[in-house]
Amino acid sequence: MAEFEAREVELISGDVTLTGELNVPAEGVPLVVLCHGIPLSRPDGSDPGYPALARALADSGSATLFVNFRGTGDSSGDFCMGGWYEDLVEVVGFARSGLRERFDGLYLAGFSAGGALAIRYAAEHGDVDGVAAFAAPARLTEVFPRTHCLSFLEVARDVGIIKDLSFPPTPDWFYDDVEKHDALDFVAGVSPIPLLLVHGDQDETVPVEQARMLYDAAGEPKELVILPGGLHRLRRDPRSLEILLDWLSAGRA
Repeated sequence: MAEFEAREVELISGDVTLTGELNVPAEGVPLVVLCHGIPLSRPDGSDPGYPALARALADSGSATLFVNFRGTGDSSGDFCMGGWYEDLVEVVGFARSGLRERFDGLYLAGFSAGGALAIRYAAEHGDVDGVAAFAAPARLTEVFPRTHCLSFLEVARDVGIIKDLSFPPTPDWFYDDVEKHDALDFVAGVSPIPLLLVHGDQDETVPVEQARMLYDAAGEPKELVILPGGLHRLRRDPRSLEILLDWLSAGRA
């Protein structure tokens, strides 16, 4: 295991404050920006969450930047996909301007909705060296239909990722925002940036067929890994870390 320096990070994204952690084992290693998914349950004290994954990556020799998007962790604000995308733009901008020159490549690794946002970012900005998307929906609108919007907002308030009683302005506003972030609309634009898609064949939330849709629509270079028995929360699957490390290593060879 590599020793690493950990320091807290605080960023301003629009009118919200984002908090996170930067883990640096050494300079000259890849820097991975982790993009988390949408929490649909209250925090579990026994689950160390994405910070543990970030530290495991750092233990294995890769620098990691993990920042809680608005509404999650200790970050302020309320969840919406457009807000999260603005947050990701701010996080990667911080990595590019203040950190990139210290590291050997800048990569995005996103899980579920975070994977969809990472795909959109790479397609629109193109200033990263690779994108890894785990259990990412091709069509978030198929996984989360408009008819479920009100019940989702109730869950989001209960979980605490939406705190302001006046947000969103209307359920239709919220869902119209979701519709703008279907990864299938962006994935072709990721090329020529390398794309890794990882999905469990037993994913209970995002059907594995959605990974194949993304793969078929993507340009080269691309890779699709289907994990036998893999469920949706691939962050908890030890194979995810192994696959990510191997992909980072191959990309730098």
